Amino acid sequence: MENSALTHNLKENSSTKNNQPKKLDRKETAQYISEMVLELRNLAKAVDIRSLQDLLELCFYEAFTAANKVEIPEGELEHLRELSNASIIP
Repeated sequence: MENSALTHNLKENSSTKNNQPKKLDRKETAQYISEMVLELRNLAKAVDIRSLQDLLELCFYEAFTAANKVEIPEGELEHLRELSNASIIP
């Protein structure tokens, strides 16, 4: 989704007619934040503000991770443990 479209969605979602906030999409919002923070990080890098660049880079990694989080299906972790235990040679 384009940044301008997400910005529009974020503004629309800030309130409704009955003043109840709409639920924002977590992944979409985190992706938007990661893109904006990356732009700020690039600005800090361009003018050599290293401490700010580093902080913004960390923020980018966190937002990017939240936007691209992979959910492990229920029961899969236990299955992997069983496979791991079965492969151990006594």
